[in-house]
Amino acid sequence: MLISGMQLRHSLTPRFFAGVFNKRKPTKKDLDHYDVVVIGCNLGGVLSRQLDKVSHGKYKIMVVLDQNINQITPIRQIYEQQKTAKTDFLLNAKLSLNMFTAHSDQVGCSTILPEENAIVLRNGRRIGYNQLVVAMGQQVNYEAIKGFEDAWQDFDSPVFTNLDHPSWRSSNHKYTRWHYNFNHGEAYFCIPQFPFSGEVEAYNFFLSQRIWEWQTANGRQSPIKKFTIIQPNERFVQYNDAGDSFFKEELKRRNINVEYGLKLVEVNKQYNTATFEDVKTGNRQTRNFNHLYAVAPTKAHEPLVKAGLTTSKGLLDVNIKTLQHNKYKNIFGLGDVNDLPTTNCFWAGFHQLHVVRNNIERNIAGKSLNAEYDGYSKVPIILGQNTLTFLCHKYNNENAWHNLYFSNGGFLAALRYYNWCKNFKKAFIDIYLEKNWGPPYYKIKKSFKLPEGETDEHGFMSKLSKLLPGKKESH
Repeated sequence: MLISGMQLRHSLTPRFFAGVFNKRKPTKKDLDHYDVVVIGCNLGGVLSRQLDKVSHGKYKIMVVLDQNINQITPIRQIYEQQKTAKTDFLLNAKLSLNMFTAHSDQVGCSTILPEENAIVLRNGRRIGYNQLVVAMGQQVNYEAIKGFEDAWQDFDSPVFTNLDHPSWRSSNHKYTRWHYNFNHGEAYFCIPQFPFSGEVEAYNFFLSQRIWEWQTANGRQSPIKKFTIIQPNERFVQYNDAGDSFFKEELKRRNINVEYGLKLVEVNKQYNTATFEDVKTGNRQTRNFNHLYAVAPTKAHEPLVKAGLTTSKGLLDVNIKTLQHNKYKNIFGLGDVNDLPTTNCFWAGFHQLHVVRNNIERNIAGKSLNAEYDGYSKVPIILGQNTLTFLCHKYNNENAWHNLYFSNGGFLAALRYYNWCKNFKKAFIDIYLEKNWGPPYYKIKKSFKLPEGETDEHGFMSKLSKLLPGKKESH
């Protein structure tokens, strides 16, 4: 496992020293029942930290995780440019947990029993819960593309995707070869059918086009080449018209070919051929390629489907505002796993996190849920080697005020790119280590308007009133 000095320092200290310098003891890992169980240790881990902090350790929390590394997808494209290190992109999953939170030691969840308020781990252990948070993300499904994984993990095969293969050693830098090792011929960028994780976030084709344009101008790449995007969907952005129009117009302006209605179903690494299927007719065609990149397709999580927790899309069936499950009121969803009419991404998940944290506390206390998610999503779009803009929108196709600002690729787009490369790799570590509350306010916890007639018992004015002497009655 590859971790940096910063990660190592923080990953060694938490549970090992808990109780040595602090009277509070860590929550035991072997309890039969917990107040809150969180399935997933990316945003789920951050949620557990924040929930423990705001409740002052009131709840016994268990985080179920099945992997020891989290890939920080918002910085994937600058990682592929080698503008950030492996140790910034691949984070120790346990970094997101504090010293008091129990975890499952990388034993994942096999069964969810919502009628019994319990889950079963893959080793057969049963755990009860009062509140359950599903933060599993979307499940990657490379099996949907025959032969893909074999080609992906092969260092010499010109087949790439938006994740690092778990078998790769720290010295393996194949992920940089998509941009920098294409010399001539046919290059394909393949998008899967909706829903999938990486919508917009994994669209690196504008960056590729600019790099290859520069290489051709400088004699490092043959002008005899063709770049094609395979797009099975009618749209590039499901829930924002401005974003979808921007992609289509920019692709046309840059003369990047797009073929709609096809999906990648097979890769043959021996002959460098790809098979595409027409999503309407089922007809297949096989083509030669010199370079191929495929965004990871996804599938529904089997435990969620068997438990009856999903919609027809295979995503978690939640109220789009409160993020509470539509049937089971002590289950909440967080992140890409939710079926929400907005662009799934890390930043959207973070704005959901504050809603879930608040509503879990109120649900435990038997109060109404006053926090609502407005669908806010913010995704970087890398325009070139040193420029970017952001897709920013809310529910109902509402554009945020800064949606697609500086998308012309000028000086301010370069300034945003510089800030993203320089500051945000540290920002993710700071969020994991609870040095701030994350977006939107970072240094200040996001709060929500209380229902009429209700006061915040933990608020500043409430605490101040308890310290002041009461008003004396006059006689």
